[in-house]
Amino acid sequence: MTEAEVIEAKRLRRTARDVFDTQKNLVRADLDAASLGKRVATRISEDARYLGEEAADVANRNKALTGIGALAVTALLFRKPLMAFAASIIGTEQDEDADSDQREEENGVAR
Repeated sequence: MTEAEVIEAKRLRRTARDVFDTQKNLVRADLDAASLGKRVATRISEDARYLGEEAADVANRNKALTGIGALAVTALLFRKPLMAFAASIIGTEQDEDADSDQREEENGVAR
């Protein structure tokens, strides 16, 4: 390697080091402006707000489908009371009680 090549290599290395130091100082200044926890909280809240807006837009565009979905979830959560109500209307509740009593007697469970 000639003397001119060594000088050029040192100049390039010094320039690269200056660029690195500048980048490092920018990152440090940015981190000093807001802590990591605050950044995470901000990011999560922004993402949640975006998802909420998207969900609202989809629900507004598909009102019938949203209603059917809400009805399905409600029916799933309240299936036992709904089935008992339907049985009382139809009149099959007595048959279920008789079957339940018979099963309890077979299993040795007393009331």
